[in-house]
Amino acid sequence: MNREINYYIDKVQLKRDIEELRDVLNEICATDEDTEQLKKRLSVSKKMDKLIVKYMNK
Repeated sequence: MNREINYYIDKVQLKRDIEELRDVLNEICATDEDTEQLKKRLSVSKKMDKLIVKYMNK
């Protein structure tokens, strides 16, 4: 039982951390005026989102 609770708590905290990182990355992407860097950051953001979805669905 405790193991299941810890797993749930860890997953909830992980979700919060992921959302915080996503928000920061999106803010950086939105405020950067360098087009080339923007493209790279958007690419990283999309890849990160895909990995997050894949991980959270496990």
